[in-house]
Amino acid sequence: MGMRQIKVNRNIVFYTLMIRTWTLSDPQLNRSLYLDDRENQELFIRHFIQAEFAPATNPAEVRAQYHMKESLRYCLNVYDDRMDYDFSKVWSQLIEFTLSPTDRYGFLCHAWELLFPDEPWQMDALTMSWYVEVTQ
Repeated sequence: MGMRQIKVNRNIVFYTLMIRTWTLSDPQLNRSLYLDDRENQELFIRHFIQAEFAPATNPAEVRAQYHMKESLRYCLNVYDDRMDYDFSKVWSQLIEFTLSPTDRYGFLCHAWELLFPDEPWQMDALTMSWYVEVTQ
């Protein structure tokens, strides 16, 4: 049996996971939500991101959720300045009317804690070696 391989994509995290359903017309959240505040982060994550992980039965959705989750896990383990820059750039293109959190890594960790409270995101070197980053 060959080595286990998990393909991941940071852009899935930065585009799909974060801001899929954010619209200016959304009445439930303040349009200039200050995202350095952990309570506001929780509002944002519960309101926009959690919906992406509603229990799915459609195989394509199940696969997409798995792909997003593993990509987020990967990002949390290899986060660096370049990733921070990418995240910041994507966020400012798509949500220019709210401030991106200053601590973007902390925001991603908070998202994981709220979405997958019973699962650790930390990986050892062996597990890390299964992950392959793709860019499209």
